[in-house]
Amino acid sequence: MSTPTGPHLCYALAARQNARHLSRLYDNHLAPAGLSVSQFSILSLLEAYRSLKITSLAEMLSMERTTLVRALKPLQAAGWVVAGRADSGRAFDVTLSPSGVAKVVEAVPLWRNAQAAFEREVGQDRAVRMRDEILALNLGG
Repeated sequence: MSTPTGPHLCYALAARQNARHLSRLYDNHLAPAGLSVSQFSILSLLEAYRSLKITSLAEMLSMERTTLVRALKPLQAAGWVVAGRADSGRAFDVTLSPSGVAKVVEAVPLWRNAQAAFEREVGQDRAVRMRDEILALNLGG
């Protein structure tokens, strides 16, 4: 008996397809604030923690540090994020500026609308179970 094969059995493909769909959904909802879901995630974490070492922020986002540095550039250019050397002179601290806080306040209702849209699409109970199951996996963490 042969083992079934095919792209529909690939965990990575299934996860990427769904992640792309979710990203588009959130990006469309966050567009009026001029943010992508990735940018909103960065700003939200900074809002929650006030100041983070760039390495800590990269770990929280499961991103390579160099990728995060590139992702921070447009946020810095917009004046929403401030990054600079910490007291030790070795590590970078990343903080949210006052205009960054205002951007998060502007974007939160849009994010909530995206959350509600996803819950309508798959059902609230299923959406919560999916999120909890993904978080419980703790992949890469």
